[in-house]
Amino acid sequence: MTKNSPTNRLNQLLPGSLAEVDSMLNHLFTGPVTSAVTRAAWTAPASLWEADNRLHVELDVPGVAQDAVEVTVENGQLAIVVERTPSAEPPTYLYNERRFGKVTRSLDLPDTVDPESVEAELKNGVLHVSIAKRPETQPRKIEVRVS
Repeated sequence: MTKNSPTNRLNQLLPGSLAEVDSMLNHLFTGPVTSAVTRAAWTAPASLWEADNRLHVELDVPGVAQDAVEVTVENGQLAIVVERTPSAEPPTYLYNERRFGKVTRSLDLPDTVDPESVEAELKNGVLHVSIAKRPETQPRKIEVRVS
């Protein structure tokens, strides 16, 4: 008795490599950008961590000027708005993957941070925001007495 192995029809439909699949999906969903600047949404990848009794947030914002960054704290929420704009007279692109426009990222702040202690710095295309934890929420060492 001969056993036939099933045919993987997905291999017949999709290109052979992941790069080809990625290229195909990009073409289907965004299409090639061949002329003027496209004002499409872009993303600002973020990182969040705690260290040195502070909450830290970093966003990658290459090409964003200092005056195009707004950091606010209101009603227990940190909001960061950045806008990347094209040059005044953009060239006629042969191909362009860069995107422009506003990006808003927000974070509900825990009760353990002091909203009055927010600091923000833009350096080399990275926006770093840090917020100190409230002193009463920080660990404290208890002295042990000997009796």
